[in-house]
Amino acid sequence: MLMKLALRNVRRSVRDYAVYFVTLALGVAVFYAFNAIGDSRVLFEAQEGAEGVFLASGASIFDILAQIMTYFSVVVAVVLGFLVLYANRFVVRARKKEFGTYLLLGMSPRQVSSVVLTETLIVGVLALVVGLGLGFLISQAIAFATAGLIGVAIGDYHLLFSARSAQLTLGCFALIFVVVALFNAIQISRCKLATLLSARSRSERMPVRNPLICLIVFVLSCLILAKAYSELNLDGLVYFGEHFRIATVLMLVGTLGLFWSASGFFILLIQRLRGVYFKGLAMFTMRQIATKVNTAFVSLWAVSVLLFFSIVVFSTGFSLASMFSDQLEENTQFDASIRASLMSLDTSDMEAVPAEKYGGDEEKATAIKIAEAEHDEVHNLWQASDGSTAAYLKSLIPDWDERVTGSAQVDTWLASDLTNKQLADACGFTLEQIGSDENSSMADEGVQYVPLSQFNAARQLAGEKPIELAAGEYLVDNTVDKSAEYAKALGQKGRTITVDGHTLTASGQVVSQSLQVSSMSCLIAVLVVPDELAAERFAAGDLPYLSELNVNLASDSKQQAMEDLLTEYGKSVPPREELAEAGWTYDSRPWPVSYYDTSEGIIADSMGLKLLLVYLALYIGFVFLMTTAAVLSVQQLSEVADSIPRYRLLAQLGCDRSMVLRSLRTQIGIYFGAPLLVAGCHSACAISLLYKNLLSIWGASAVAGTLAVGIALVIAVYAIYLASTYLVARSAVVSGAGKGLLA
Repeated sequence: MLMKLALRNVRRSVRDYAVYFVTLALGVAVFYAFNAIGDSRVLFEAQEGAEGVFLASGASIFDILAQIMTYFSVVVAVVLGFLVLYANRFVVRARKKEFGTYLLLGMSPRQVSSVVLTETLIVGVLALVVGLGLGFLISQAIAFATAGLIGVAIGDYHLLFSARSAQLTLGCFALIFVVVALFNAIQISRCKLATLLSARSRSERMPVRNPLICLIVFVLSCLILAKAYSELNLDGLVYFGEHFRIATVLMLVGTLGLFWSASGFFILLIQRLRGVYFKGLAMFTMRQIATKVNTAFVSLWAVSVLLFFSIVVFSTGFSLASMFSDQLEENTQFDASIRASLMSLDTSDMEAVPAEKYGGDEEKATAIKIAEAEHDEVHNLWQASDGSTAAYLKSLIPDWDERVTGSAQVDTWLASDLTNKQLADACGFTLEQIGSDENSSMADEGVQYVPLSQFNAARQLAGEKPIELAAGEYLVDNTVDKSAEYAKALGQKGRTITVDGHTLTASGQVVSQSLQVSSMSCLIAVLVVPDELAAERFAAGDLPYLSELNVNLASDSKQQAMEDLLTEYGKSVPPREELAEAGWTYDSRPWPVSYYDTSEGIIADSMGLKLLLVYLALYIGFVFLMTTAAVLSVQQLSEVADSIPRYRLLAQLGCDRSMVLRSLRTQIGIYFGAPLLVAGCHSACAISLLYKNLLSIWGASAVAGTLAVGIALVIAVYAIYLASTYLVARSAVVSGAGKGLLA
């Protein structure tokens, strides 16, 4: 009997369960789809060109993704649990009078709770089935999206169902159902019959605030937000310092004030527009909106902040992913780069550090003496090997020639008489315009230059043709988009500069040639100069700032080949105890080997980071969007339920159906649109600053496209909840006011 009643109630209360059902189904779909990512690795294992997604250790970026998604899913499950409970509250509240009728007819509270539990179970099972089906389809789309992101074509595609993800999803939402059932049972058992029967007559009333006070607060809020944007611009969302903290507080306060004052301000504004205020049901509509905003301005504020976070996460997550992968081909032209960080041997910086940092004058003097001794040791090795890293390593690794098929060393020197700031000023640029700032170490650092012969050796190793320069000429090598205009000005034919006592003339050539294996482009207007500049520095006993040996390897597995090569090197230079415990097979020294990067490792890491950023942006952003939209929907439906007597009165006064429903659409549209509009303004400021100060440095020019994707997703989720909300509210108004009256 109770089952029959529950089935009938579900059929009759479809509109009440709509938001609950949509929230649950979307939650299940998203939860399943993103937890199934790890199992999609089987689609790639046998695909040509997919080697990069599997590291030399045998680990897969899909394994890493699965692990991280599982961790984040715990947080997501908690958020979804609260969201389902929140949506369920509306269902229970909307039907309290019905439950009171059951009690009046003789049913016990336990029987009523059983009916509600059965209804919840029926809707939950349906939502699980629909959600898993939708999640299964989304997971297939994600598999193809993954293939596109890592540049692999899936030749042998087959539908893939993740049993692990399905079990995790069922377990998570079964727990949520149990909590919801207990919540419903406790809520109904604690309610008195009189309370249940009079539930719909109890509506929250709150007077409209003074319009003049609201106008003042509204103007002040706008000024506070303008100040917040100004403060944010000072830090540029790159340095999370004092300006960022001030901007954050001002943004939160300004947004709260905006929503607190919005209702009164707009009523004052609309009242002045007589042709609008006295037209149709505009007066009723504005009062309804004002009442809603007055009672829910805090939640609207929270929703706007969450929407802002979601939009920024969506758009910048995609942009950062593009930043880490768009220039992979250019930055992995060699199999590996063996890096020697010779800048660590420079003791001039140590002299400027206060003695207290070392523990006293005696300790500082000891530290400088140790550094100088290490410098002298490296200098002697450097001079004895004629500055050749390959020659020195070859003397320690007997089968070097069998392991390495080609090499090219690039030494980067710092000019002693020309700083980056001086050169930028001479070209009419600021350091901010080229990706740095006045307070960075780059400002007072010497301009970087490399010898022409080494530059051409690196180009030939990468399969490019060498470049010729006349005597006394230089060219500019730049791989960073933000400094492209600066590089063009610096390399303008005929420009003269003085570097280490040599007057050089620009050849007019500006190239983009990566000189090492790296994850991101990092050469900002590096000069390529005649060999004699470096030769003179070498003869004078100086060391370069950085020395990199680019190599091509005989083995197909580049990562493993480099590990084996450095293990062989470690037989002559064994690691210190602390390094050995950390897994190092050689002693890391300023020269010849500080560390290394392989193209295989960079590609795998970049692909993994790209997938991680994209999917976390989608996962977290989507859940936040769904949360905010569901909260707005439930609040709106609750307000509509409270306002049924008002709609009935409008119908009795002769208002036709179209007028009432137009008013309802306006209320819901403004209630959903206001937080989105405010969040959109905040997002536009934040994203523009991120692009200007961070993303554009590495040429993330696709930010407009990724922003469009983020906006499209926001609109799609919003549209689903807005449509569901309107349909449920429309049905409630028509049935509550009386179909005969609203004909």
